[in-house]
This record gives sequence, structure tokens and C-alpha cells, in this order.
Amino acid sequence: MPARNSHHPIIAYIGVLPPHRGRGHVDEILAEGTRVLAAQEGVERIRAATDPGDVPMARSFARAGYVNVERSVNFVGDAPGTAGV
Repeated sequence: MPARNSHHPIIAYIGVLPPHRGRGHVDEILAEGTRVLAAQEGVERIRAATDPGDVPMARSFARAGYVNVERSVNFVGDAPGTAGV
């Protein structure tokens, strides 16, 4: 889904149903979303993200020419006083 957050044009979400995975659909969907965003005036960079363990999606971004520029790690724990937060 081509979109825009408060700072950048982004690929917000891509989903391929399990029975259709492994057929190259993700590359087609990513390419189309990228084309839609790139066609907009003033777009210099398009951002996207995936979970570190989602190797197939990371490979699709690489095939499409996306470059890994940063990583983020979110730690979640059961610190005292944070249950249910």
C-alpha cells in the first residue's frame, strides 16, 4: 500500500495470502506501489520496513532496489508496574 506518514512517502503494508506466496506477486505489488509514489511530485526517497525475521520481504525490497539504511529494535519486557501496558 503506497502511503505517506508525517515525514516520508512509504510502502505501508504488503500482504500476500499464503496460497499465493512464492509466485512473485510481492515483487509486482511492491513495484506498483513504488511507481505510484515515485510518480508524485517532489518524491526523492521512499521508505519501507519489515521485521528482521521476514527474510522473503527483505529480499523483495533488495530486488526492487531498496537500500537498508537503518535498523530498529523494540524490546518488550515485564518490568514491574508495566503489566498490561
